[in-house]
Amino acid sequence: MQRAYCTVFALIISISFAFADNLSANNWSSDDDTLPEMLPKKMRDKSDEEIQKAVFQAYENQLKVISEYSGHMLDPESPYGFFKDEMPITNARTSNPQSDLIFYNNAIRGFIGYNKNSIIIKWAPNQVVTEIGWKELSVRGRYTFVNSSYFDQGKYHIQLQDIKYLASTTFSENTESYPSTAPKSSISYKNIKVSFTGGLPEVLKISDSSNVKHFVEDIVFQQVADRVVIDTHKNITLAIRQVIKPYIMIKNDTDQNFPGTNGKLPSSSVGYSISNTVISGLANSENKIKKVTAKMVTNTVTIDLRTATHSLDGKFDFKLEESKPTVGKATFTISRIDVSISFNILKPVECKSEVVVNQPNVKYGTKLSADIEKTLTNAFIDNVKIQLSTNVCKAIGQMIKPGK
Repeated sequence: MQRAYCTVFALIISISFAFADNLSANNWSSDDDTLPEMLPKKMRDKSDEEIQKAVFQAYENQLKVISEYSGHMLDPESPYGFFKDEMPITNARTSNPQSDLIFYNNAIRGFIGYNKNSIIIKWAPNQVVTEIGWKELSVRGRYTFVNSSYFDQGKYHIQLQDIKYLASTTFSENTESYPSTAPKSSISYKNIKVSFTGGLPEVLKISDSSNVKHFVEDIVFQQVADRVVIDTHKNITLAIRQVIKPYIMIKNDTDQNFPGTNGKLPSSSVGYSISNTVISGLANSENKIKKVTAKMVTNTVTIDLRTATHSLDGKFDFKLEESKPTVGKATFTISRIDVSISFNILKPVECKSEVVVNQPNVKYGTKLSADIEKTLTNAFIDNVKIQLSTNVCKAIGQMIKPGK
């Protein structure tokens, strides 16, 4: 259960993540200098109030993401997205005062030949920055040129060099309201060459042809940006899942390894034991940061968190060590467990937690006296409180590494 209720967070983590056509190259890394306990140290020139505000916002952003995955870490992960090498571009008629240039049967190629592909997750500003680079993309199709005195048709070839896609999306709303479009300004390039098989002259500078400029920068780039933001969504989601995994303590909705307990019945030498406890409903949790209190003069940044877990149920085995042992099973429900946690991110040994178990109800499958049922029920509930209260702070101490 230690892993069930503690949530400790990274603040700004940068990861690089390759796409599905090169799965062996999956790579993400954590910038330890940007962990939450480092933020106050990086902001020593700021006031306590500024530090409090920055840390609070960072935790709040990440809690949104942690809540999304909490309790479902072993569910199947999202499949990778990938690029197809070619995509069609809609027909377009571009006009200026002197002429019309119509592009049709258009297709752009070269997507799988990227030479840079990175996803940077920034927790504090709540951003996912995606950058993809291509040495060259190629647009081909047919064209028709028309003006008052000249008509020309043929094939065209547009070569774009050193293309970059750079876009930022909201981190904490990655799956809830992920955008289906990105601005055309997300696409940039350094060089262009446009050739025509008919009588039109070659274009080497985008300023030389307003028709080409409109087609490339307004139409092609917008459609490419939209295509990329959709194709990268699954990869961004998977990258977020990987990077937050170490900080999610509720790995699954059900915990089958909750520690047992034992003792003796009151005014009796008869011992009892509770074992094989299974608890379900751990994903029904709401995590909220209540406040951050910074006092840098004493090297203290205290985080106050609250976790409320609703509608739990489960079962356990019990045994009474009588002359003829009594062995049985029990089922239980718990309306809500509240865990209040307060710890200093600069010195996590300074940690305390309080656990409240609300409206427990235990039913025994073996007939027992009311006093024995009460003793076993109290022992079970006390054990829940002890395990959570102890292990929450222990887990925090393990996740906030010393020397950071």
